[in-house]
Amino acid sequence: MLRATSALQGHEEAVRRTWCPRAMGYCKAPCVFLLCLFISFCLPRQLLADEVDKNLTAQLFIDASERSSRPIPQTLFGIFFEEINHAGAGGLWAELVSNRGFEAGGANIPSNIDPWSIIGDESSIIVSTDRSSCFERNKVALKMEVLCNSEGTHICPSGGVGIYNPGFWGMNIEQGKSYKIVFYVRSTGAIDISVSFTSSDGLQTLSSTNIKASASDVSNWTKMEVLLEAKETNHNSRLQLTTSKNGVVWFDQVSAMPLDTYKISNLALLDFQVCAMLCTLTA
Repeated sequence: MLRATSALQGHEEAVRRTWCPRAMGYCKAPCVFLLCLFISFCLPRQLLADEVDKNLTAQLFIDASERSSRPIPQTLFGIFFEEINHAGAGGLWAELVSNRGFEAGGANIPSNIDPWSIIGDESSIIVSTDRSSCFERNKVALKMEVLCNSEGTHICPSGGVGIYNPGFWGMNIEQGKSYKIVFYVRSTGAIDISVSFTSSDGLQTLSSTNIKASASDVSNWTKMEVLLEAKETNHNSRLQLTTSKNGVVWFDQVSAMPLDTYKISNLALLDFQVCAMLCTLTA
């Protein structure tokens, strides 16, 4: 019985092995035929269409007479709003920092931190992202490992190392105006962080202050708030967070907001003044 079964199985296998190629060949033949038929039918028609297009002429008639015109009322005003061009974030919303929560690179880590950039080279600072934030819905935070120090064998460069944010194509910082800086910080040790507005190349300091805290004060996520008053005007500025103190520091939800917002809100003053004017004119 076993031999008979084996022989039968072998016969079936042989049938399968010889039949499948024939079946496949049988399927290929109509496909090749249809493809050739399609090419032979479409190609001449396309060539003929190209020849017709070369000899085609057209005429366009425009009626510019007064009877076809439509009067535009003096009270017709409008405004275009599109978040793709940062009409909201970076526009009506007065926030100056772009990607303030380090979430723009996605939830997977390590992630891109654009438009944030690093101040210092790899021998002095290592910047990455992790999912250690205190915010449950926005878990990504920035981790900054400072390898240099203000003293010892590995001295930090002048001005320290850190990160900076250019905002939405440059921050408009104006002399005499005050800006509220808020961020959350955590560290493995004591911190000494310089918070500054500078020119886009970092050479001109518009305003600066230092935040110092002991290790016990920042062992858990801590909210920091400072006010910066601009000493000069620069329409293409950036916000810097730098240090010359060795250690590991985490940042999240970094914000820079002008105090002169629309009616004590977080909405940009100039943009909403224009909107309010449009509403008044059309009322």
